[in-house]
Amino acid sequence: MEEPDKQVTGRERYFIITVGRSGSSLLSAILADGGAQFGIRAPQQWDPRHGEMEGRAIKLAAHHYRRAYDISLGRKYLLSPRIEEKLRLSIAKKHLKRALIDSRFLKISDLDLVVQPSFKLGYVPKVILSYRQLELNLPSLLVGRTHVGPDQLAQEWNRIYRQGLSLLRTFGGCVVGYNELQEPTSTAWSDSLAATTQLDQETLLDSRTARLKGAIDPSDARVIYPQAYALFEEMRALSGVTVSPSRQVLRSTG
Repeated sequence: MEEPDKQVTGRERYFIITVGRSGSSLLSAILADGGAQFGIRAPQQWDPRHGEMEGRAIKLAAHHYRRAYDISLGRKYLLSPRIEEKLRLSIAKKHLKRALIDSRFLKISDLDLVVQPSFKLGYVPKVILSYRQLELNLPSLLVGRTHVGPDQLAQEWNRIYRQGLSLLRTFGGCVVGYNELQEPTSTAWSDSLAATTQLDQETLLDSRTARLKGAIDPSDARVIYPQAYALFEEMRALSGVTVSPSRQVLRSTG
């Protein structure tokens, strides 16, 4: 449900980058309980079967940026590719401006394509990578997106998290793994998340306890996609780490 218009202050914007089905809806609800402004109300009961906390404006912005990205690679265009790419980028920018006015925290797939345009608009991005091992992520993705096969989903997973890691190293932020949220005794994720967002750590942990419903993934899942697993391991190594912005970003925003 959309919230009434509220004044969103400051230039910082937090981008929860995910391919989906990674615990990102639970993470977003926990952040909202801690005071994060998504521009929509957090659900009273988190349903692990559905995505939540995705505002209309950021959905439309990400959709059009993704279409422009596909066109730039020579696929999925309806008109002249040059004309349609330009049109899509113009529409995406309009919706992104609205989303950034309404919300400080944003979550939807394809946000890896939105961070740099937000920086260009004068905002200060922070990246939160919500991730899960691809081989354990795929069953949910395949059931929910029956028009896309596993290899294509793996390519998308690699793109989102490869770019997400680069954006994290550039703009700063943290990572939150699926199992970190599902394990009741895990707290490292809350250290880096609280430091990144300036939200109260104890409130985040209390919300996790109140909302927790999911099951922990096994730690010995067979690796089918080695490139994706290497990215997964790189993200997992950043558990509890608060990544600082690059000097280039600090120089530009200082």
